[in-house]
Amino acid sequence: MAGKAYVTRMPLGMPGAITRPRETTSEPAILEAAKPFSAYGLAGKYSGNKFVPLEDGDALTDVVGLFVRPYPTTNPTDARALGITSGYNGDVLKRGYICVSVPTAQAASAKKGGKVYVRVAGSTADSPLGSIVLSPDGTAANTPELTIAKVMGPGDKDAATTHGTVEIAFNI
Repeated sequence: MAGKAYVTRMPLGMPGAITRPRETTSEPAILEAAKPFSAYGLAGKYSGNKFVPLEDGDALTDVVGLFVRPYPTTNPTDARALGITSGYNGDVLKRGYICVSVPTAQAASAKKGGKVYVRVAGSTADSPLGSIVLSPDGTAANTPELTIAKVMGPGDKDAATTHGTVEIAFNI
């Protein structure tokens, strides 16, 4: 009986998903309901005792980790619609491997050991503050290099035409 081979590889995962749990350090954090993250896998900072998304003009040194997609999860939109304004929590990747969303062209050309950049200014609908990109935009100050992160290999194109996913090593 002949076996079958995969013609293409399995997908990397969903943005914000931890890809190698054994090598990961994540911490629980209280989130600010008034400042929700727009997606998983975005860089964030602490504001008081709460983990919040980056704001326009924040410095790269403000980044303390990446917003992890928990499983199982409560949809943040549902929590806000129900009027939950406190006790809202999530997880912060402090060290490890995570799948992040990047523009499709960057995912397709990603190389192992490639540089990682984080958007700290000049956000767009497709690239919010805290998003990970693999090449700086026209204004380098908008997307400084996150030197504690590296690309782990080629990425995948998601079902959406604008974004793909790549695995990055963060603070390893």
